Amino acid sequence: MAKTLTLPERQDADGIWHQVMRDVCYGCGCRYLVAEDDRDLVWEPGTERATSCTDDLCECHTSPLIGERRY
Repeated sequence: MAKTLTLPERQDADGIWHQVMRDVCYGCGCRYLVAEDDRDLVWEPGTERATSCTDDLCECHTSPLIGERRY
């Protein structure tokens, strides 16, 4: 029998719960979360920065999307 993977969940801006996965920002290298069922729905890090962050002025830090769609 296969193991069931339980992903963490986050609530989007409309109050709907989604399972999320980690992804990496191409602008600075920091990690952010993306909805498993909708890759345009993201939770960006905002003020949290990885030690390997290469751009403090990246838009994932300056104007983060929290449970909103990236267009």
